[in-house]
Amino acid sequence: MEDNCRPASRPALFALSFGHGSVDVCSGALFALLPFLVKEHHYNYVAAGVFALTFSLANAVLQPLFGAQGDRREARWLLTVGLVVAGLGLGAIGFTTRYPLTLGAVALCSAGIASYHPEGARWARRACGSRVTADMSVFSVGGGLGYAVGPLLVAAALAVLGLHGTLLMALIPFAAAAVVLVAMRSFVQTPAATHPRHQRVLCLPSEWRPFALLVGLCAVGSGVSTGLITYVPLFALHTTKNATASTVLLSVMFAAAAAGTLLGGMAAQRFGRRFVLVVPQIVLVPAIAVLPSLGYGATIPVVALLGVAMNFTMSTTLVLAQEYLPARMGLASGLTIGLCGGAGGLIVAALGLLGDARGLGAVLYALAALPLAAAVLAWRLPRPAAAPPETLWGLRAAARG
Repeated sequence: MEDNCRPASRPALFALSFGHGSVDVCSGALFALLPFLVKEHHYNYVAAGVFALTFSLANAVLQPLFGAQGDRREARWLLTVGLVVAGLGLGAIGFTTRYPLTLGAVALCSAGIASYHPEGARWARRACGSRVTADMSVFSVGGGLGYAVGPLLVAAALAVLGLHGTLLMALIPFAAAAVVLVAMRSFVQTPAATHPRHQRVLCLPSEWRPFALLVGLCAVGSGVSTGLITYVPLFALHTTKNATASTVLLSVMFAAAAAGTLLGGMAAQRFGRRFVLVVPQIVLVPAIAVLPSLGYGATIPVVALLGVAMNFTMSTTLVLAQEYLPARMGLASGLTIGLCGGAGGLIVAALGLLGDARGLGAVLYALAALPLAAAVLAWRLPRPAAAPPETLWGLRAAARG
């Protein structure tokens, strides 16, 4: 019964969430900076595409490597170093005028971002109480908010200082590094950091086959969410000829996605994890498919629904990854966040070829089919052996008693 009522370490959890948000401010800022770099330095679209490719490859390759390092040696230093390196890279972007130096700054920022995520997720799990998925959603939502806020901060900082405004934005991850450093020093001295249940879980064997299914689910889910973020605003721009209209849709989607992260974590505690994994996929299919037939006004609430649904599974899949590989939580987090993000980018690139050949409407219809594959994979996932005894797994129509 002691495990069932174990409280979360709120200071550590919120500090890690703040760090997650700060490092993902850098993620959102990198993409928001691309148009400014193209305009200021006259880069072509291929050069801009290499920036995006560098970010994706760094996360896909480095996150699993940093995660494995953390599993071997308790690399808590990756949290603060990752934030500082991400800030240094972001700050340097606005001061470089030669393309190789700018690309190097992007790579440096991307490496810092990649180093924080797996170690942050591993320590966030250790800071969780008995409501694991709800607590992990606190960590996850920090990233969603940071990613959404990044472009807004770019617009504000660059309006004041031009490209040199990236130096102001670098202060955010620097401040987060100090907060995380202080909070983690206090947390590692508490009993929660070495709770007996955590030590017992580390002795359980890895479940590689269900983990592979989960990686497939996360890759498809990443393709869906990245596809929605990429092509829904483009479709709005195509139909309305208004760039502001597409920006509004993207803002609505980001805000709804942040809400979906929290709601999904709470729903998993109340209705069971399989409910959270399967039901959003079923919702996404008709919601995406109906978009090409809607006017702009009717699109806004549907886009809000899409944002909630596409992030509803986020904290649950992260928790499952850690439970399928209990002795390799950093590696599990790096693969599901970093590698799957890269795979999602490949799916979106393939959809781009379809869009060039058949139009954006065809892209949305193809995107609507992907959640069906995700639902099948989600249904086949077994309950992890490392899941807490009180975990609700099966589909439930109502809360327990």
